[in-house]
Amino acid sequence: MSECSCGQATYEVSAGNHARQATVVSVPCECQGQAECECGCCDPEVCECGHQSDCPCDGQHAVWELDHRGRRVRQVPSQCVCGPDGCRLLWLVTHLPAGATRRYGVTQAEESAQIPSISGGVQVHLEDGKQADFFLGPAPFTSYVFRHGIARPYCYPVYGPGTLQVTNFAPHDHPHHKSMYVAHGEVNGHDNWSELEGHASTVNTRVEVIAQGPITGVIRSVSDWVSARGDKLLREITTIAAYDLGPEVRVMDWRIVWYAAYGGVYLGDTKEAGTISIRVAESMEENRGGRIVNAYGAVTEAECWGRRAPWVDYYGPVGKEILGIAVFDHPSNFRHPTWWHVRSYGLFTANQWGIHEFTGDWSQRGDHTLRPGEKLVFNFRVYIHRGDTQAGDVAGHYLDYAFPPKVERVED
Repeated sequence: MSECSCGQATYEVSAGNHARQATVVSVPCECQGQAECECGCCDPEVCECGHQSDCPCDGQHAVWELDHRGRRVRQVPSQCVCGPDGCRLLWLVTHLPAGATRRYGVTQAEESAQIPSISGGVQVHLEDGKQADFFLGPAPFTSYVFRHGIARPYCYPVYGPGTLQVTNFAPHDHPHHKSMYVAHGEVNGHDNWSELEGHASTVNTRVEVIAQGPITGVIRSVSDWVSARGDKLLREITTIAAYDLGPEVRVMDWRIVWYAAYGGVYLGDTKEAGTISIRVAESMEENRGGRIVNAYGAVTEAECWGRRAPWVDYYGPVGKEILGIAVFDHPSNFRHPTWWHVRSYGLFTANQWGIHEFTGDWSQRGDHTLRPGEKLVFNFRVYIHRGDTQAGDVAGHYLDYAFPPKVERVED
């Protein structure tokens, strides 16, 4: 095990204007490690090769909540994770009121010490060429399926609190709606949305586990979008991070990169697209007693379809419970706040593309072109919760994601 250089440090976390119930904060690891490409290219985020992503600090630190005198109160869940932008030390902040601050101390971990977690941490089991299974402690969360012969990778099943399934897979009315996935119906004239004859496909070339531990498990997936003739259209790099924030919620972050690796890419104006797409469980559909709510308080398909909003929540009955799935559009995303292609029959997508169809005005266009070598980066959070939108504090969790607490190092 290599030496960790993070050493002793004290940080102050400021809640800012919003109460924080359970959120992850981070600081750069002083080890200065990063996820590097095997080929050493200048942009590791879009490289198709494998990554050397082990953080030299992981498992060698402990993060402690401190009292007002700087004494240790308790050790909190923490983990080092490396990405293209470097390695970061993550830890969990809970129950921090609006306007409040709290200090945390980072120390070297004892050799035999075990870092705590809320529900057992996140583990990822990779079955080469087939799927990556995420677990929160012993409980399954989801499987990212990428095996040969499917139209495009997807997450299924997806379990919410209570290990209840919250998505629908390939329903008879729309068999291409496979639980949770990435798709677009107009890419250089090719359809990578449906599974009709002649459709394009997303062909996976590599999946690797980037991290797993007390706070998060992360995979990186590299795929090519390929026409029915076999022409490569673009490269997709999707990173999925699942978090252990406790038994009442399920959280995963999607970072989706579309990279013009094979020439220019034309992304057409169409509602038949979902930069992130979900088909909610049949029992949750608005037609069957579910509810669609957006960040502005609009409800139902009639008020939310084709409208812009930072987030949308879709909740409804699952077994004897009410569960919801919210999708958060990060403020840094292209065309934020996104438009939503969300339907009473259960389709739920963030769609930055079908603007003329959403507005009914052909002069307003959602087309976009990537020049060779350009990329688009999208960040979304999927937040699965108990209860309705208010009970699940969807608005509060969006603020944790979009406007996280501030972290500053305190000099002794």
